Amino acid sequence: MIILVIIMKRKKFRKMCFFILIISIILIAILYLNNKKLGIDKINNSDNTTKEKSKNDIKEAKLTIVGDFLFESPFYDAINAGDDRDEYFSLVKDYFQNDDLSIGNMEVVIGNDNLKVSGTGFNFCAPEWVGKLMTTLNMEVLSTANNHANDRGYDGVKSSINFFKNNSDIMTLGTNELEENVNKVHIKEVNGIKFGFIAYTYGTNQKLSNDKLYTVNLYRKEDTLEIDKERIKKDVDNIKDQVDVIIAIVHFGIEFTNAPNNEQIELANYLNSLGVDILVGSHSHSIQPIKWIGDEHKTLVYYSLGNFVSADDDISRTGEKFDNAYQFGLLSTLKVTKNNNKININDVETIPIVNYFNKDMRNFKLIPIDKYNKDYETTHYRYQYNFNKDFILNMYNEVIDEEFR
Repeated sequence: MIILVIIMKRKKFRKMCFFILIISIILIAILYLNNKKLGIDKINNSDNTTKEKSKNDIKEAKLTIVGDFLFESPFYDAINAGDDRDEYFSLVKDYFQNDDLSIGNMEVVIGNDNLKVSGTGFNFCAPEWVGKLMTTLNMEVLSTANNHANDRGYDGVKSSINFFKNNSDIMTLGTNELEENVNKVHIKEVNGIKFGFIAYTYGTNQKLSNDKLYTVNLYRKEDTLEIDKERIKKDVDNIKDQVDVIIAIVHFGIEFTNAPNNEQIELANYLNSLGVDILVGSHSHSIQPIKWIGDEHKTLVYYSLGNFVSADDDISRTGEKFDNAYQFGLLSTLKVTKNNNKININDVETIPIVNYFNKDMRNFKLIPIDKYNKDYETTHYRYQYNFNKDFILNMYNEVIDEEFR
């Protein structure tokens, strides 16, 4: 009897041990799977952190680039007669306010009480209120190096520089109040990307005096047609190690043409060889091609974006075609990205902007082509001279490659 009881207890004990063993195996399996999942989660979290970090390393800036700001007497006359000057930029402001960096060429001197206002006769000095109007556009960079930079001599050069320095955050370059500023570097950092700028003109309408040659940056050697490559290389070398992107703003070419000349092409290729990333050209008062140039290094070249601002109804030294071409220019937008110190320029687009004024030479306004309706078209002063939407789009399509339209 006692032996039977012992045997029964042993069986129960064995069953209990077997049950405990099964439970232990199940618990170990659960713990193993949980640990494995935790490990995977840690790896995934690490991957996500790496991806997020990589994503955060990508920096981006949106740019707006336009051509000449060439304010002229008919515009001043309309404002003096009672037109609202704030209407002028009203339809294009959003482009400049929604970007990170905007660039253009200030074609006129910004005057003061001591400088005579003029907007005709190829001699330009704008009233101070034009400078104030410019500050409402949210521009960041203006070149003041062009053939009109010396229209009021040294006093005009100084007046323009000091106006923007004292009344805005706009950086001007290409002209110098002091000789020591000739080698000054011009840098703007935007969203973690450092942009460096250089600016030149082929010459000035009013000859620079020998003691004031430093006031306007010229890309030609003095009194010659030879490109001053040594000077340009020195300027690029002076800035290239401090920035991510180099932008050259150059006043060159021949007025009232749709194609770059040999000097423009030579200078563009030389700037490309030095590592310049974007070349913004001006002076022709009519649109010229946009091109990618270079093999090892690519440079985006705007040979000319034409007039962004103008107000001349009839130019004596050209014919109907370029009288009409004078009335519109291009606004270009693009994106610059920096990823692991590599720079990419992409999403390059353009849109024609019409300089509108009516048959009474009033109501001046800049109008993007998509807003240039039939009423604007048929009431433009030059509509009677075949300036219409078809003319604009035909020239645009002929001159600008499809990839940039």
